[in-house]
Amino acid sequence: MIYIYGLIIAGYLVLGLVSRGDGMPGFSKMAAYLFRKAGRFRAGRSGGGLPYESGVRRDLAILYPFGQTKREEERFFTERIRIVLMILLAGTVLAAASYVAAGRSLLMTEKGELVRDRVGGEDRTTELEVSVRDKGSKEEEPVYQGNYRLEVRSRKYSRQQAKELADKLFAALPEKILGQNSDLRHVTSDLDLPDEVEGYPFVIAWESSSYALVDADGSVGNVAMDRHDSREVTLTAILSYDNGTPEGIRFDREYAVTVFPPVLTEEEKLSAGIREALSSADQESVSEGVLPLPKTLEERAVDYAEKPSDSGPAVILFALAVACLTAASMGSRLHQRVLDRERQMMLDYPRIISKFVLYMGAGLSIRSCFLKIGEDYARKKEEGKEARGAYEEILLVCRELGSGVPEAEAYARFGARCRSRQYTRLCTLLTQNIRKGNRELLSVMQQEAQASFEERRNTARKLGEEAETKLLLPMILMLAITMLIIIIPAYYSFAA
Repeated sequence: MIYIYGLIIAGYLVLGLVSRGDGMPGFSKMAAYLFRKAGRFRAGRSGGGLPYESGVRRDLAILYPFGQTKREEERFFTERIRIVLMILLAGTVLAAASYVAAGRSLLMTEKGELVRDRVGGEDRTTELEVSVRDKGSKEEEPVYQGNYRLEVRSRKYSRQQAKELADKLFAALPEKILGQNSDLRHVTSDLDLPDEVEGYPFVIAWESSSYALVDADGSVGNVAMDRHDSREVTLTAILSYDNGTPEGIRFDREYAVTVFPPVLTEEEKLSAGIREALSSADQESVSEGVLPLPKTLEERAVDYAEKPSDSGPAVILFALAVACLTAASMGSRLHQRVLDRERQMMLDYPRIISKFVLYMGAGLSIRSCFLKIGEDYARKKEEGKEARGAYEEILLVCRELGSGVPEAEAYARFGARCRSRQYTRLCTLLTQNIRKGNRELLSVMQQEAQASFEERRNTARKLGEEAETKLLLPMILMLAITMLIIIIPAYYSFAA
């Protein structure tokens, strides 16, 4: 995996070199370079780009109507690419660091031994890549390969044990150690030999009359047995209790176990043999500083290679998922801005229509009303007031009228850009007045103003109901926390 991480980082370096001509720092120039390359690729395709890109371009065209769409589109996609590049590089670096850290925690020495922890230290687990080959044929393909997870116990002395509930535990052990077997008189799979049993103050040690058949950890070495063979093994459970004295207290009970052979393939026999050899080597060297790994198995040479626990792939997959979610969320946030703009325009509509009624009542023409409203908004915007979507569209109408666009066409474009039935209705009234004339336009506009204010009240009421619904869950959580604050002290006071 370290080579893959290196290739990814090398790809970033190459990308940085090929994009060095851009006058921007770091990831921004790489993002700009990729955006240009992607633009050329899209230009060569008949489809013209990905399906979701059209939605982003449409939202940008709504938010930036003054000929800024192209520039804002480049800025948006470049920023999205820059964030994705940063997240992927961070994930790759973390994955590589995880791989290196895992390699430093390996236990195997150059002599093929696993180093144990000190007496009283921690038990450590390692994963071995085991390959079995014939002696003298090191270059040939191994006859067996497998991964084995081995617990390298720390150096320990025997612990002392005690007796108060020994008889009850001895009576219950035959049922608890069966594992997948039905009876101790017919054992074909590993036994479940526990180190301790819940409810009893004992540490349990196991001894066997034949460790080759039944090991102290419960593994059954019946791979090499004949099909119709059976073996008797005496399994001894030693219960120890540390009572604070140097010698302690010990109790033991023997159990008769009959081992029968399993039906195994050649590969399973090799696997079981490796496990048995590793377990025997561990048992024989538990008081030593290292665990010597067996070099042969059934006249075959055995090679070992310790396998580091590499969490790098998971980290880089997580980084890729975060990058994808971040890129998708940018489009969602952009669309949310469009929705907020439409809601803002809907709330501004009654005030705008009221201004039209006021100026038309004062004798101004429709064109003059647009110019007056646009001029007032531009002045307030220069003073630092917040930008409002509907007034920005009115400013655009003023610019179109100033550049020679016919009034009817400018008003129709205004209604199409606003994408709201209220503004569409207003533009319809204005264009009809220009084309056919309407003496009752002021009266109709006054009725429209009254209807718009009523509609705004209904919208405000609806938004209030939505806010109450959103506050319901926090209120329930606050109620639950309050109940816990009251109930827990009361419970402890009663318990005391």
